[in-house]
Amino acid sequence: MAHIFLASIDGPDGFSKTCVIKRILPEYASLEAFSRMFADEAKVAALLTHPNIVQVFDFGKIDGQYYLAMEWIQGAALDRVLRHAWSASFPLGTRVAVDVGIAVASALSYAHAKTLPDGTPLRLVHRDITPGNILVSRDGIIKLADFGIVKSTVNLERTVAGVVKGKYAYMSPEQISNRELDHRSDLFSLGIVLYEAATGRRLYKRDTIEATILAASHAEVPPPSEVVPGFPPALERIILQLLAKDPNARYQSAREVHEDLERFRAAQNWTSSGRELATLMATLFPPDKAGRHSTAVPVVGSLAGSGVGTGRTPSGVSDSKPKTLPKPLPVDLEEEGTTPATSIEGGSAPQRTEPEGIPWGIAAAAGVAAIGSALFWYFVA
Repeated sequence: MAHIFLASIDGPDGFSKTCVIKRILPEYASLEAFSRMFADEAKVAALLTHPNIVQVFDFGKIDGQYYLAMEWIQGAALDRVLRHAWSASFPLGTRVAVDVGIAVASALSYAHAKTLPDGTPLRLVHRDITPGNILVSRDGIIKLADFGIVKSTVNLERTVAGVVKGKYAYMSPEQISNRELDHRSDLFSLGIVLYEAATGRRLYKRDTIEATILAASHAEVPPPSEVVPGFPPALERIILQLLAKDPNARYQSAREVHEDLERFRAAQNWTSSGRELATLMATLFPPDKAGRHSTAVPVVGSLAGSGVGTGRTPSGVSDSKPKTLPKPLPVDLEEEGTTPATSIEGGSAPQRTEPEGIPWGIAAAAGVAAIGSALFWYFVA
């Protein structure tokens, strides 16, 4: 739905700041719904200033096309880190999962409690907490990205009944069944991310969308200790509480999650400097002979299906607002418009990204049509 450009903001006396410009693809730019969603993303992101959230610098329109100027994160999305770790027989394990959980829980605690300038609660629900939207820099810094389908008071009046937004394999039961949801839905999604990072096993992803919907709707969770012998009981308790099917049985705030994960990390005598993550990134994404990190891609908060540029020479952008839109940088990762299957159990081919918004009636009909084979697959597997 969007193109990503690497650019620079240039100023007097040699001032230059690398940034990322994001704009809607031309075929979507004329559609009012996409333009509104893009503008909503900018409005929400402009309200959020947190060390674990991708920062937005500027929002504007050139030649009738909206653009966002955003922070450039030199690193990779967590889903790519997971795939590379598996390919290198270098499992991430509980330590990386805890670091990720603490950073994302801190970001969500801030975002969920944010208010508008007049004091009105923002009531933000991210709705897309996935490994693809959790970025890890080469310095070991973790940032939450992509507020493109966020639900908040900024766009509450435009919420469409009967439309499910997000990625099925990371949805809470209430989200995937299109029930009313609140911030606790994000906590369930975070629980899925931590489960997969800590165990190296996909939780709800299946071979078909229908089977994935069915598995996520049931919300059955094999305890991590059944997947990884010797899994720390205290961390298992935290993950299972995040993954409680009933929202009232989960943690009631991201702050509680953050505090529990911090206590667990302290009990393990683990440091929190990010040095281990930086070492991991250097191990998984070593530079080439010229010193370039071609596999550690710059990624920003983008809509699902975005093209991603590579870490090459920035396109020149004068002053604080670009006068012309740069050409997109080449994509040298997965096929543009796809999201990796992230089969931590054994590298599957990339699969087509689930659409951002699908009428629930269509998804339900597809699920009913395939329910026989899906049930068989689910219970046998």
